[in-house]
Amino acid sequence: MALKGTTIGTRELRFVFLVFLFSRLVIFAAMAVSPRFIAPVTGPGVWNLDNPLVRPLFRWDTGWYMSISKKGYSYNGNPRQRQNIAFFPLYPLTCRLCHAVTGLSIPVCAVFLSNVAFFIGLAALYALVSWEIGPDVARSAVLLLAFFPASFFFSTMYAESFSLAFSVLAYASFRRQKFLQGGMWAGLASATRVTGILLMVPLLFEGIPCLRDRRARGVVVLAALLTLSGIGAFSFYQWIAFGDPLAYLKVQRGWRGGFALPFTSITEGLVVSFRAQFSPLPLDLWLGVMFVSVAVTLPSYLPRSYSVYTLLGVAMPLFTEAGIASLARCVSVLFPGFMALGILGRKSKWIPWVLLAVFTLGLIHLSMHFAQWHWVT
Repeated sequence: MALKGTTIGTRELRFVFLVFLFSRLVIFAAMAVSPRFIAPVTGPGVWNLDNPLVRPLFRWDTGWYMSISKKGYSYNGNPRQRQNIAFFPLYPLTCRLCHAVTGLSIPVCAVFLSNVAFFIGLAALYALVSWEIGPDVARSAVLLLAFFPASFFFSTMYAESFSLAFSVLAYASFRRQKFLQGGMWAGLASATRVTGILLMVPLLFEGIPCLRDRRARGVVVLAALLTLSGIGAFSFYQWIAFGDPLAYLKVQRGWRGGFALPFTSITEGLVVSFRAQFSPLPLDLWLGVMFVSVAVTLPSYLPRSYSVYTLLGVAMPLFTEAGIASLARCVSVLFPGFMALGILGRKSKWIPWVLLAVFTLGLIHLSMHFAQWHWVT
């Protein structure tokens, strides 16, 4: 893997793989021992797979992705009812394709694809950061991302791993002004999660200065269309299948996805969190604050697009009724935040190690609770 003269060789790939491997082992070990320490949640809505090896990884929204992979989309027209049309298609359909080609079960395909995509995302991030800043910051960024408290989602049947990999690859291509290549990666990202549209940020920052060139102008415009192609194709499908191109947005109300002022949602989330026996909301809040804080420092070291991209990525979930709920999962794919943390580590060598220790404890804690059906983020 290469980025404008910077090549990831065997040694660098070995480092990335070892980081990937040890972080996944921590997660799987924590989930395996979780029944001894964490009481499981029981009652309506709780289900378990037959396969004990991947069973702890399949909780909460994995059920929606499973339903898409097995039966496709359904929508009854009621926007206040939770339905699988809320979830973007690329990841679950890729799981279905893997099942059709290999004969492996959809859960096994999902875990395999998620982990492969996460490794690719880590390798691509290492290459990008090495080119932008240096290999020392790249090592810190990869380590902190792999052991981030919400990074276990990269190994479950969630779309976060696909989103991370496509976003880093698109960003790197736009930074090198390979607009068509970046547009294709960004189109895949926008077919994976709605946040893929944020990749218009690096495209605009890198592409606008090129608009004076008539030949480059057409390439930039085509790249923009490619970036929006994923979400556009999904909307077109919904219009054909259900007569509503915005069904995926409307059903977000079932997940408290309607518009809300951020300070209202944060206040309500904190009140709920401190009344609950176990709630991840304080963690979501402080991780959100950390990402906003480091994002504003990025323009001193990197192009301004990195800061804008990160701040918009944090803002999107905050302007919903859900507020800070799930914010830790949302920021886990905002890779410029980990670049900023790595830059801080260049100034103070102890910062990455303290963060790594805190992140690892948080990762173990959340993994154990997730495996027992607790809502963690």
